Amino acid sequence: MGADPRSSIFYNRVKGELEEALGSLGFSTLVIARPSFLSGDRAALGQPLRSGEKLALNLSQWLAPVIPRNLRSIAATDVAQALLAAVPSAPGTHVLLSGAMQRAGQHPSRH
Repeated sequence: MGADPRSSIFYNRVKGELEEALGSLGFSTLVIARPSFLSGDRAALGQPLRSGEKLALNLSQWLAPVIPRNLRSIAATDVAQALLAAVPSAPGTHVLLSGAMQRAGQHPSRH
């Protein structure tokens, strides 16, 4: 979400620069996932849920009907399933936006 190598926002700029660098490596197929805020069972992985994350998850779930799909929290398992479906795709660069990963059967956008 928000990856742009020319962004004035550091996080978005670094993500955009990374995507450009990966694209320059010459892979015949490249799948890039751009999930929103990841949700999932972190306790099962031995990672505690920090209070700010818990608040953000609760708010995003409560506000989901009015938040654009690309900004809603997404389960880590949904991201994994979308990547498993997209990786054997046709050659080229495929970008999986968070909203598309939340929709069953959605195909990645092509660049």
